[in-house]
Amino acid sequence: MGSAQFDQLTGQFLRAVGDAGGGLTAVCGACIRVLPVRRAAIVLEERDAGMQPWCASDEFAGTVECAQATAGEGPATSAVTGGVPVLVSDFHSECEQWPGFAEALAGAAVSGSMFAVPMRLGPIRLGAVDLYRDALGRPGPRLMSAALHIADLVTASLVLASGVQAQQWAQPLSSQWIHQAAGMTSAQLGIEITDAYARMRGYAFTHDLSLAEVAHRVVQCRLRIESE
Repeated sequence: MGSAQFDQLTGQFLRAVGDAGGGLTAVCGACIRVLPVRRAAIVLEERDAGMQPWCASDEFAGTVECAQATAGEGPATSAVTGGVPVLVSDFHSECEQWPGFAEALAGAAVSGSMFAVPMRLGPIRLGAVDLYRDALGRPGPRLMSAALHIADLVTASLVLASGVQAQQWAQPLSSQWIHQAAGMTSAQLGIEITDAYARMRGYAFTHDLSLAEVAHRVVQCRLRIESE
């Protein structure tokens, strides 16, 4: 893509975000409007908790992002760690490299392909834009180039958010539950906060729950994570 095409893509993206009122939901929607993808999600790396979904365009994407957050691994995590896009050409055959992620997705009605594009600001790892397609296979170089540009625009939107816009980028409630629950578990068991997240993830896997569901129950005092 040439500079004129990047400029055109930038204008289309910003107009799409503005037309939808700004904020996370608008950014996810803008990704779908300007790129030939079916759905999108934004995940941010949170201290100790790892990659957490902040926005998903639909239930399908939400299911995949929830699986990544619960497993603590997946395409987005690998993309952010490696600093390069990570591709899943087919959900049915290419998730084995992340066993926990594959197990968390077992039984879910997911198909097609996705690619995770990292969002970084110099050495700072922020998160990833996850893009989903119904078609199998690898995205072409034109789509990948456009996706990298969109990820840069999302990064800029996140970094520059202020005032009302910052409220629209506020941490989702599910993520707040996870941090609060980890703090409660750490205090109750007298363990490090990183170990508390690990205990919560272990409970989620054992009981076929998402990390967010476990956290919500802990916060509501309907569940107490027991010591091993």
